[in-house]
Amino acid sequence: MKIVAGKRYYGDDVSVDKEEAKQFRQIMSDVFFYGGAANPADFLPIWNWVGRGSYEKKVKTLAKRTDEFLQALIDEHKSKGKNGTTMIDHLLSLQESQPEYYTSQIIKGLILVTQNLSLSLMH
Repeated sequence: MKIVAGKRYYGDDVSVDKEEAKQFRQIMSDVFFYGGAANPADFLPIWNWVGRGSYEKKVKTLAKRTDEFLQALIDEHKSKGKNGTTMIDHLLSLQESQPEYYTSQIIKGLILVTQNLSLSLMH
């Protein structure tokens, strides 16, 4: 996330407060956990009635937490101004010139794709 947001969330030299780093690490941990887990209701549809769709509720909650975290990052970069060199800063400058193409949803999607690509290249 150093290139994307200019912040470091892992390691000894964490560049943000401990709570924000903990929140980011928890989101990433949950993404990998639920991304690799199978939904029992996919195999046995009756499980939706018995299990009340708890897997889907947890994934929706995770999506909401991720969206809120990324929106907070975008808002923070908007309030700092235009002098940054991170990916978010560049996307926000593109958003000013082409707002119909670079919506906040697109920027959040690009952040997620970049993060997942970098994590997959490390393994």
